[in-house]
Amino acid sequence: MSLQSLDRTQWSYAEALAHVETVTVARRADEAAKAPPKPVPAHNHWNPPQDPTIAWKAEAENELLVALRDGDLLAQGRYTEDRPNGWGYGNSSGFGLHSGYHTSIRPEQWREGRFFSNRLTARDWEFIDIRMPRFLVKAIWPDYVPEVVSPAEGADAVPYTTPYLELMQAAIAKFGITAEDQGKKDCLVDWFLVQEIEGEPVSNKLADAMATLVRLPSAQRGGAKRVMGPDLRQTG
Repeated sequence: MSLQSLDRTQWSYAEALAHVETVTVARRADEAAKAPPKPVPAHNHWNPPQDPTIAWKAEAENELLVALRDGDLLAQGRYTEDRPNGWGYGNSSGFGLHSGYHTSIRPEQWREGRFFSNRLTARDWEFIDIRMPRFLVKAIWPDYVPEVVSPAEGADAVPYTTPYLELMQAAIAKFGITAEDQGKKDCLVDWFLVQEIEGEPVSNKLADAMATLVRLPSAQRGGAKRVMGPDLRQTG
């Protein structure tokens, strides 16, 4: 970026605050929408729940003032040390004859003074008509764009398979094989032998292997199941 293309637009304090509020409210609302729902407290008629945007906007103004007090955000204002109207009253600070030119407001002045009614006022001085560079405000609080959650990589991909797996799935469906009904291996072998994979007949070894793989390991064991019981052998 060259100096010629630098955004030199100045925002008033009110314009900067409006932007920070918009960004903060959008971010907080998005976070609240993603958070697990909280139990709704039992408010009575005289104590309704507060609009959360009120707290979010207060947070935004606090962030803006902290940035100014810490020197992260630079601002300017029209300065004066003259107090022709005494100590003032109401919303009047008593200061007057402010400079017609803007000068920089140092971080320590933000910490010393009190910001009220668009005035930064200390005991012996005051700034009015405060403004700050728009590009600096947006650098700290860029326009909020909700994060788009993309599907997991490969989520839309077709599950990997092979002709062998497809043939075994076909056998499971044809013979209705389940955990309870494993079918007979010999019947499976005979069926595999009359099938083809990519135009080639299934060999005896491959048919036997696939017939084994589509059944549970417990179904491969021959003979009756062993039942544990008491030892009936006589002793002595």
